[in-house]
Amino acid sequence: MGEIRLHGRGGQGTVMAAEMLANAFVRQGKYASVFPSFGIERRGSAVQAFVRYGDQPIREKTKIYRPEMLLALDPTLLDKKDTYEGFKTGGVIVAAAKDHARILAMGVKPSIIGLVDGMEIAYRETGTNITNVVMLGALAKVTGLIGLGDVTPAVEENFSGELLRKNLIVLKRGHDEAKVIKFDTQAGDDDAVSLFEIKKTSCLEPKTAVFESSWSDCTNKVQIIKTGEWRFKRPVTNKDDCRRCGLCALYCPVGCVTERPSGHYLQDYAYCKGCGVCAFECPAGAIDMVLEEE
Repeated sequence: MGEIRLHGRGGQGTVMAAEMLANAFVRQGKYASVFPSFGIERRGSAVQAFVRYGDQPIREKTKIYRPEMLLALDPTLLDKKDTYEGFKTGGVIVAAAKDHARILAMGVKPSIIGLVDGMEIAYRETGTNITNVVMLGALAKVTGLIGLGDVTPAVEENFSGELLRKNLIVLKRGHDEAKVIKFDTQAGDDDAVSLFEIKKTSCLEPKTAVFESSWSDCTNKVQIIKTGEWRFKRPVTNKDDCRRCGLCALYCPVGCVTERPSGHYLQDYAYCKGCGVCAFECPAGAIDMVLEEE
């Protein structure tokens, strides 16, 4: 039985990618199971999905704690330790990224890294940061576990019309443009210890609660998430056109727009998710949404 863990952000189609991947395995005559795991259920927050496949019926129902394969749909997740938790030495990592240095910097030892600029492809072809179909194409090339002929019918079941046409393009581009980097690393289990073998003689203090906001009036028991890393586009204010009315601050859902000494209301990019509400509500049209990479 093989195990693949997918990492993405809410709105990028991580769960749908897992379902299409399982569909592709079933079309090969294999068995497959799939289910997601959500944290903060908001667009842009971290999402995991789990896919198991094999030649025999799959009865395992737990999350995948020791994956031999990781599929990362968003490049911002590659700098987080949680993404690689439990990853087996000699496994495969397929990522929406331009280079692999940041992956190796996390201390993992894969035998293969597959790279494709999924964000660029998705944006140019569909106008969104939804990389799920792009990355399925890359996975097909890097691993050889599935072919485009297996994935294409799964994509056709989920899209139609013009959206289907665009997704078939990104699927092929993800496959054709994926780069494969191989390392002389042997597969291993890293002497992993089962959770059931770990003896605990006392209760552990609960982890610090996660609070999704830029609000500052909270206790030191609460961790504030810098949600700016979720952003695909950022709002940019033209100060010459700004009327200093403050409506952008009023409508900002996370309260990250504040008045500055000049009288202008500007976003705190550490927390701004790029939702575009301020740009939509600005009566002067002084706020433009700009692609984050620009």
